[in-house]
Amino acid sequence: MQILKNIILLLFIASAFSCKNNKQPQDNQEVTPLVFEERILNMESSTCKTDSVRCAIVSVKYLVATQGNAEAMSAVNDSMMSYLTQSVSIFAESPDEVPADLETAAAGFIGEYEVFLQDQPEFVTPWSIETNSSIIYQTPKYISIDISTYSYAGGAHPNGYSSLLNFDAITGAKLNPIQMVSDTMQLKQLAEVKFREARELTPNADLNEEGFFWGEGFFFPANIAITDKGLYFLYNAYEAAAYAMGLTEFTITYNELKGIWKE
Repeated sequence: MQILKNIILLLFIASAFSCKNNKQPQDNQEVTPLVFEERILNMESSTCKTDSVRCAIVSVKYLVATQGNAEAMSAVNDSMMSYLTQSVSIFAESPDEVPADLETAAAGFIGEYEVFLQDQPEFVTPWSIETNSSIIYQTPKYISIDISTYSYAGGAHPNGYSSLLNFDAITGAKLNPIQMVSDTMQLKQLAEVKFREARELTPNADLNEEGFFWGEGFFFPANIAITDKGLYFLYNAYEAAAYAMGLTEFTITYNELKGIWKE
């Protein structure tokens, strides 16, 4: 009888192990890479139909994750949409004033123009917001997306900037590349060297006297992306220097990050 019990127990364990193995492919399917599709939103003021000069347009090309893990798709799409609505809501004075959806944000921009045109009928310069989204890096572990925006709403000059978003490809959680190195002080030293090289500054040049960082000393940019070559750093116009000096960009390669890159 004991032998029979042992045989039944072994068969049960073997069956359970087999079931576990059989479930593994299904688990793997849940973390398949996200697939993105491009969507386009175009909106214009009513005045555009009769006067191309007195006209306001909003053109947004954006990405939507349509296939893959449902949780990851939702997290990535929500994050991207948040950035898109902020990019279009250039008249919002606080985050609370940013609409929840892109169409409302675009309509708000058009509405601001139409009100302005009523007050300033002699104004003959069109307003516009143009936004484009693109994948700059995607692996089974990481996704990096660039949301670039150009806007003009009657100021001294147009504005252009990029928002670089990094995601965990499995969960959809946003990633901060700075937190993915073990020594941020060393990363900062590497970044300052690269910044000086990009701006053709000597190692001993005073950054403040050269017109950079507003007297605050060197700091990381708001936008860093994980790429196939390494960490890509982008200082948008106004971020580290006056508008006329433009943007600053450089890459710290993985070879240069050797020893401090965690992944």
